[in-house]
Amino acid sequence: MAAVLWFTGCAVGPTFKSPEVALPSAYLYDSVASRGDTVVNLAWWENFGDPMLTGLIEQALDSNRNLAVAASRIEQARLQLKSARAEFGPAVGLGIRGEGTYTDRTGIVQQYAVEPNITWEIDLFGKLRRTAESARARMLATEQNYRSVMLSLAAEVATSYFDLLQYDMSLRIARETYGLRRASQDIIDSLVYYGMSSAVDLEQARSLTATAAAAIPQYERAKAQTEMALCALLGQNPHPFEVDGTRLFTSVLLPAEVPAGLPASLLDRRPDIRQAYYEVASATAEVGVAVANRYPSLTLTGEGGLLSSTLKGLFRGNPFGWSASLSVAEPLFAWGKNKRAEEIAREENRQAVLNYEQTVITALGEVESALAGVATYRAQAERYRELLRATRATQVLTQELYRNGSNTYLDVLDAERELFSTQIGFSEVLSAQLAEYVSLYKALGGGW
Repeated sequence: MAAVLWFTGCAVGPTFKSPEVALPSAYLYDSVASRGDTVVNLAWWENFGDPMLTGLIEQALDSNRNLAVAASRIEQARLQLKSARAEFGPAVGLGIRGEGTYTDRTGIVQQYAVEPNITWEIDLFGKLRRTAESARARMLATEQNYRSVMLSLAAEVATSYFDLLQYDMSLRIARETYGLRRASQDIIDSLVYYGMSSAVDLEQARSLTATAAAAIPQYERAKAQTEMALCALLGQNPHPFEVDGTRLFTSVLLPAEVPAGLPASLLDRRPDIRQAYYEVASATAEVGVAVANRYPSLTLTGEGGLLSSTLKGLFRGNPFGWSASLSVAEPLFAWGKNKRAEEIAREENRQAVLNYEQTVITALGEVESALAGVATYRAQAERYRELLRATRATQVLTQELYRNGSNTYLDVLDAERELFSTQIGFSEVLSAQLAEYVSLYKALGGGW
């Protein structure tokens, strides 16, 4: 990681050093990860090959208010850095003074003056340098926070989009299943009327039809709620989306490989780790500021000006006067305030280091979890494909056997119930598999 650019010169307090963390040499689930290093691809969502997903994420990056706030904080931090750097130079001012003095002997004596002045705090113990160091580190931290918000936003949009596809697909399956079961129920009703089937078969058919009907509002609700959440991410007023859930089965691509790289690369790739790193740098510099406040401060002051007894006479060759002074302010007794301020700064620095270490540990865990999820969901999806083929074949076969009188209608109902459950489960697994890839992209700090 690139080091923070420090200002040169003597300064009290600790000098920033990169926190040391113990990292594994490889990920536990390296059977699905490459051991080589990887290149960050910020537009990782394009790997899914879905134009609608790409468009939604681009809209979110352009209009999301939370991301705009993070960008504003960068500008705020830059202004704070400029303000801190301005303290290195002298402050120049101009005073215009007019006064009148009365005594019995002289009467009213008027005096006017134009007095330029300059004040310059000499950074003898590095307080100003440490303040600027802290401001620069905070600015870099806010830049990484912006990247972190952007990464999280893109991941949330992608996950919500895949959820939306899944709910749309499940809704299609539920509606289609309801239509088929309703038609089957009507057939059984006719068979019962002509004495070719039993009332038990009819009630079982009605039960299965009602089950499919009850699933429809469930998925309608889930789809609507996901649409509203997606609108909020896009920075838009609530509105529905025209999506095709069948894209889960046909169009959305899955990356063939997952080259996660080496664990050490996370220190540079994850924006939250980099943010925590710069927060340690800022906290270290603040310790230096607190230490410097316990030392004397040195201020150079200069004044000059034109004096006149009349306002018009200020610029008519009247005498010019000047003065210069060097003041030293030594903190003598403040009931331990400055010492406590230093101790507080050191504790805050320690907290920043611990936060950095925990951020790294959390990041490693998130990568491992996502790698495991990608591998297991891939295997689960393959099993569901096999299961779906088998349940479809079973459903067709049981219907033929029922028409031939070789089994009961209960067997048909069981086969249809199993097919419906498998179709819904398969769509859920496909959506979860895509969401797990999103989690892996996010955990790695970007794409590959």
